[in-house]
Amino acid sequence: MANSKWVIDVNESNFNVEIVERSRSLPVLVDFWAPWCNPCRTLGPLLEKLANEMKGRFLLAKINSDQCPNLAQMFRVRSIPTVKLIVNGQLVDEFNGALPESELRQFIERNIPSPADKFLQQAILLEQRGDLTRAAQHYQAALEVDEEHVEGLLGLARVLIALQQPADARAILSRLKGKDADAPEAKRLLAMLKFNNDTSKLDDLRSKMHADPDDLALRIELGKALVGNGDYEEGMDLFLYVVKKDRSFQEDAGRRAMIEAFDLLGPKHPLVPQYRSRLSALLFS
Repeated sequence: MANSKWVIDVNESNFNVEIVERSRSLPVLVDFWAPWCNPCRTLGPLLEKLANEMKGRFLLAKINSDQCPNLAQMFRVRSIPTVKLIVNGQLVDEFNGALPESELRQFIERNIPSPADKFLQQAILLEQRGDLTRAAQHYQAALEVDEEHVEGLLGLARVLIALQQPADARAILSRLKGKDADAPEAKRLLAMLKFNNDTSKLDDLRSKMHADPDDLALRIELGKALVGNGDYEEGMDLFLYVVKKDRSFQEDAGRRAMIEAFDLLGPKHPLVPQYRSRLSALLFS
């Protein structure tokens, strides 16, 4: 029945080599079936299709339970079709019956990381440890496997921002499409790129603003520098001042700076509803 390198027939003589040993390097999905089983005729081709489509994400091992009763007994197979996932010689998950293709894909996604996901997991650990250069390399490796991997794009952009490579981070974020580009984390990272976190400029900007308090552009610049350095309230107060003084200044620069600050902080930050309410009061007064 097997017709590819990713689909094999297994019996009692080759069970240990083809399932136990191979599962130490590649997840093995074991399909217990029988020729007389109608649901098996539905499930089997779907499993083979996914195994061939995913090309090495897992190995599909098919066991005829009529011919291999000892294996069926060892795996405690009580009905067929029964599918069991073996990783590193251990049973990880299983299901009974003929699932539709959508649920089969969910089972695989839940239990068997893609090659890109494996790089991603390592990248996240390295990022958490502060090893940003190696984290960037692993995020890039994930994207070489899957160039549209959303978490890989976001992770690489995040690390590049931390490494002070804003142009590269913008280029990575520009690869996000549709709803992924509008996701909260994408907006937060784009907002991070719009705020200056150079603390050496703060004193100079403050002095200039005190010397020329009517310079609204200077207030926007100082506000962005403050927000970029974590002085959120002081920075957003400056944006509100600009909105109050001249709503149309530089094509609504005060309101746009506020929205960018909201994106940076995220909807769950306690300051966001507070300042969103204050902004609305100015806009609709």
